[in-house]
Formats: sequence, structure tokens, C-alpha cells
Amino acid sequence: MTSEDYAAQLAALLPTGAAWQPSPETLLGRLLLAIGSELARVHARADTLRIEADPRSTTELLPEWEITAGLPDPCVSGPQTIEQRRAALLARLTGTGGASRAYFIGVAAAYGYTVTIEEPALHTWRMRSAEAVGISRFRAGLSTAGDPLASFGNEAFECLFNRIKPAHTALLFAYGT
Repeated sequence: MTSEDYAAQLAALLPTGAAWQPSPETLLGRLLLAIGSELARVHARADTLRIEADPRSTTELLPEWEITAGLPDPCVSGPQTIEQRRAALLARLTGTGGASRAYFIGVAAAYGYTVTIEEPALHTWRMRSAEAVGISRFRAGLSTAGDPLASFGNEAFECLFNRIKPAHTALLFAYGT
């Protein structure tokens, strides 16, 4: 509804008589239009709140939704887009959890990884992924004593799965073919 719509509704509530006939040039008409403008603004904010109440479409209330869901995830590093933040929120709110291989394979697929899971020992799973991972090498002048000569892995991926794995399960990660 517009400011004019609200002003017309307010004018209809006024008593009858010549003194109560607002026109746009009178003080009463301008007052009703000013009140109508505020009512229209509040109405628009209420419509926005309806959109913001849905985590699939929220923008303005996204930080509050993230606090409620325990996000941002400590496993995620670097800035994320609004869409990535919404996807993480939806995953957190709708995730059912699980301890099956199928569940872990599905979570990996949602993050863009194709994995197979082997069980080399009791309560030990090896997640094997063919996707390439970053390799960090020791570099003279940049690295310090005690740094490994080379390290590889995907810290965010490993952090995620170590966070959602069953507590009694040890996870091993294998990358490449």
C-alpha cells in the first residue's frame, strides 16, 4: 500500500463535516499524508521481515541466522559470498547427520569431492579422494626451523569431517589416485 492509500483510509475514519474534509493543500491533508507515509514504510518493513524470516532468502538477517546455527564454521577459511553463507546455513539447519558411509559420501559430494570410504581397521575410516590438493613445501627465507619439508592436504575438508565424524571413529585422508 502507498502513502496515499493510507492517507485515504485515515481520512475515511475522520468525523463528517466541512471542517474534516482533508485536501492535499490543507494542514490536515498534509498531516494524514505524513502519517500515511510512515504507515507505508512500516508495512514495507513487515513485508521484508516475511522474506528475511526464510533462511533461503535472507540477506539482512543472515548474521543473526548464522549465530543461531553456530556459523561461521571454524573449518571454513577466507571470505564467503552471500550464496555460500546461505548454503552453509541451510546445510546446518536441514542436515540430519549420520554415521553411515552414504552420509559421508553425500556430504563430500555437496562440497564438490568424490570420495570412497574404506575401513582398514575397526573404527578407522580412510576417505580417499581423487581431487588434487594443495602441497606446501619448505621454502628458504620464508619457512622457519621446525616447519615440515612438505605438507599436503585440504585443511577445511579434513576439519569438516573430523567435526561431524562419530566420536569413536578415526579418520584417515588419502588424496590422489
